[in-house]
Amino acid sequence: MTNVQLTQEQRELIERMGVFYEQHGIPPMEGRIMSLLIVCDEPELTFDQIRELLGISKSTTSSALNTLLITKRVIYRTKPGDRKRYFASNILQWQESFTENFQKFFEVIKIMKEALNQRTPKTPEFNRQMAEFIEFTEYISVEFPRIYLEWTKRNTQNNNK
Repeated sequence: MTNVQLTQEQRELIERMGVFYEQHGIPPMEGRIMSLLIVCDEPELTFDQIRELLGISKSTTSSALNTLLITKRVIYRTKPGDRKRYFASNILQWQESFTENFQKFFEVIKIMKEALNQRTPKTPEFNRQMAEFIEFTEYISVEFPRIYLEWTKRNTQNNNK
């Protein structure tokens, strides 16, 4: 059914990326699909193309894609007159995702401060490490927007050349 082909090097890279994602908490098939959508020369793949290229069942493909859609790691679009969905990596919207994930990370500061305030003074080393983590996270929350703006300006200047 699929006319999309992968080279042996692409297959190996998909596997390596999939293992990387697994090591960072993403289930195996979700990681392989994310990797496929990044590595494949085609920017969008149909359900059947994904299933065939990875050699996985319909139910596994469906379950993994649903999870990836819910977690916004994958997006899809349709084409007029075509009932198929075309899936793509959400890397196209990386800036939005990146900012959103940082916002969530920074929310942990409030919770960690509350936890630190309730901790026993009998664990000074642990408390010190926790306070250091909070301090570092607060520092990053201030510096990240500045770094992002700086990068945006530089990127805009480079694109206008």
